[in-house]
Amino acid sequence: MVKQEVRNESGLTGFLYSHVFISLMYAAYAIFSLFDGKARRGFKGRGELFGLLKDGLARVPEGKRIWFHASSLGEFEQAKPIIEILKKSGYNVIASFFSPSGYEYSRNYPYADVITYLPIDTPANARRFISLVKPSVAVIMRYDLWMNHLKEARKWGTKIILADATFPMKVFQRAKFLRSFYRRLYSLPHEILTTTLEHKKMFDFFLGTEVSTVVGDTRFDRVYNRSVSNNMGKTLPFSIDKARKTVLILGSVWHKDIEIVSGGLKRMLQKLQSLSVLIVPHEPTNEEIGRIREEFPDAKLLSELRGEEGTNFSALIVDKVGILTQLYVLADIAYVGGGFGAGVHSVLEPAVYGVPIITGPRIERSDEAVRLLETGGLFYVKDQAAAYRVFHRMVVDGAARRRAGTIAKTFVDERLGASETVAARVRQLCDG
Repeated sequence: MVKQEVRNESGLTGFLYSHVFISLMYAAYAIFSLFDGKARRGFKGRGELFGLLKDGLARVPEGKRIWFHASSLGEFEQAKPIIEILKKSGYNVIASFFSPSGYEYSRNYPYADVITYLPIDTPANARRFISLVKPSVAVIMRYDLWMNHLKEARKWGTKIILADATFPMKVFQRAKFLRSFYRRLYSLPHEILTTTLEHKKMFDFFLGTEVSTVVGDTRFDRVYNRSVSNNMGKTLPFSIDKARKTVLILGSVWHKDIEIVSGGLKRMLQKLQSLSVLIVPHEPTNEEIGRIREEFPDAKLLSELRGEEGTNFSALIVDKVGILTQLYVLADIAYVGGGFGAGVHSVLEPAVYGVPIITGPRIERSDEAVRLLETGGLFYVKDQAAAYRVFHRMVVDGAARRRAGTIAKTFVDERLGASETVAARVRQLCDG
């Protein structure tokens, strides 16, 4: 009787999802696209989706097709080390995105045979998409599960992996009435490959069966691979004498970060000729750069550097996007922004270079930031006085700086290899 009730509830949930929620979502998306440029690009791109997908797949042999799906750019970055391993073994890759930013930024990614939007998750769209792609294996990154596409993939015989999986605890806490829907959704992957043992335990408990396996987080492989190929130091329009200078990078900082750290840093720049500060705003708009220049009136602007100016500055504002992860190769100390807002940004990007990390207090959403704090590779500050103390210690105490940096580097090195594990499982499923 209980099983029949669960089955009925699941069927009702699926009906409401496909015929009510998705219809409302599509209508809201269409309306929003009238006012928002990003949404408009995504809406238009989906209008051209199936024609472009059919043309692209005509050049891709059937069989050994691996479909990777990511919500946006960040999740796709986690897929890249897996994709690059599989391409070396002769597999074909179709990559899909929900977000326009992920799709547009990745259109020229050389290791994917086809890059496409994922269509809106109606049953008809799902059938058409899967019948065109014909994937042997589907790899969904982190969390972006779409019920109808996965149900159709299972009908096709596709093996589905949820990779870099983390249990969405906040969703379950806030929307308890949706638990039956999520239990059905998370039962669709054949395997759930989690980042940590804690997440494995939560998935297994929630689903009532041991369906998940701990393999680690492919983000560690991604930041490591990028660090190995980083030649940013040879292409910058400025140079820093690392033998004489201690370089502090303020990475992906917001205005609140600048408010907290600027007072102490200005005092240190006046006293310490050996200190150089690179300021990389999260959004380098004219307004934000103007605010930073009010705090650091002597700072140079990267886009304005000419000749000798490239070797003679104490503070530099980086007004170019997309180079922060490579700039960290120059750092002796990194302050990572976001910790006074919604949450700290990526701390792995500086950690891979053996750099001690300083942040604001909001680190609870970043497992790696919490672990680095516990082990001594990261420090957080709550106010201006604390910021000055921590910055000053890391600049003047070389031994403490190197010790914290070594901890950060070791933290990354000990967690490499998840991508090879995921790729090996994909090969096994694809080759039978």
